[in-house]
Amino acid sequence: VSEPFGITPLEAMRCDVPVIISRQSGVSEILHHVLKVDFWNVPEMADKIIAVLQRPALAADMVERSREALQQIHWEGVAVKIETIYRSLLSPSPETQSFLHNR
Repeated sequence: VSEPFGITPLEAMRCDVPVIISRQSGVSEILHHVLKVDFWNVPEMADKIIAVLQRPALAADMVERSREALQQIHWEGVAVKIETIYRSLLSPSPETQSFLHNR
């Protein structure tokens, strides 16, 4: 519901399942073509579930957009970004060292 970055929605998308996620989840920051609800808003969640079940065209569109989105999400890219951040913190530039020293 509000975990930092749950991968369950990504796994569901990989299995061609239309996804409804919490706006408060970390994964909501990178997923733009899924239905989002506030986790405490049960009527809204029910309405969106019913909409997906009653509108096959909506479900099919969500699945297609999910396939496209998943092509842009790669663990390798995330790992490289994290490694770059760690390396910059472990070996700060002279400007950063000066800034940190003068604080």
